[in-house]
Amino acid sequence: MGALRRQKTSAADAGPADEGTLTILAARWAVSALEPRVGADACLRAAEISRADLEHVDARVPYRSIRALWEEAAAATGDPSFGVHVAESLPIGALDVLDYVLLAEPTAGAGLSRMTRYIRLVHDRAELRLLVEPTHARIVGGVPSSAAPQFDEFIFAVLLLRSRHATGVAWKPERMAFQHQRTHDEGELARVFGCPIAFGAPEVELRFATSVLDLPHRSADRTLVPVVARFADAALESVPAPDDLVARASVAIAHRMPAELPTLPGTAAAMGLPERTLQRRLAEAGASHSALVDHVRRGLALKYLADAALSIGEIAFLLHFADSTAFDRAFKRWSGETPARYRSRLF
Repeated sequence: MGALRRQKTSAADAGPADEGTLTILAARWAVSALEPRVGADACLRAAEISRADLEHVDARVPYRSIRALWEEAAAATGDPSFGVHVAESLPIGALDVLDYVLLAEPTAGAGLSRMTRYIRLVHDRAELRLLVEPTHARIVGGVPSSAAPQFDEFIFAVLLLRSRHATGVAWKPERMAFQHQRTHDEGELARVFGCPIAFGAPEVELRFATSVLDLPHRSADRTLVPVVARFADAALESVPAPDDLVARASVAIAHRMPAELPTLPGTAAAMGLPERTLQRRLAEAGASHSALVDHVRRGLALKYLADAALSIGEIAFLLHFADSTAFDRAFKRWSGETPARYRSRLF
């Protein structure tokens, strides 16, 4: 049971407003770079991300947790350009369907357009736009309330490096501007981007010559584009919309479940909302915090029961029931049968 003990973590700073969620892959990318250097446990604790979270490929975690993880990672490694260095070492395929939908497109312009369209698969509140003007093109956008320096540098370095890989051309932007402040660039960002770097801009901007848009992709496959686009579109439909408060509250509850039984104040803090505001808006949507907790518990119970390595007692512990008997009662209320009976039909 030691590996399953509840993790006591320090709270990450909550943002002034709800900043949405990110794919758990955003945590995995940082962890994969941390592990061989200094280990990732301390940074994960500071960001309130558990090892259990990392195991679920469809999991989403609050933006503030990803921001904290990447900033802690930069501090722990003593690497002020941790984000761009991770981008340089990230293997093809690590971006999941995004990598393949970009590579299959015929040109750099089509690939970059796809990446901006599907950026919500990474961060559901991110806004990126590809703007084409007479002499240059720009990818602009950002996060509504606050920037994440290391992660923002990572994302734009990945966009550029993936496009260079797809075209086989080491094209250079004209300018790269970030929302966050830096006292200086020690030279690594300029080396990777190959252009002047600015900080403290109103929004992120990657500006480049329009001729880049016509660069052909080496592995273009027009027959593959609609196939991978269908996968990406289906994944996009499962991402909570910015105005879907119930879905975003459910994500916040699921994120806290490995550490503790989520409370209304805790969920409100994770979403950057006043407790009464969250309670009122859930009621307006015909939901309640307790009902969402119950729903998330049920979903996790079904997932855990499909894992033969977990005993029913361990599952009761993970879901914060007092004992197996209490878990049995709850599961019978959800499904009409005991956990043991349900599991017997799976195996």
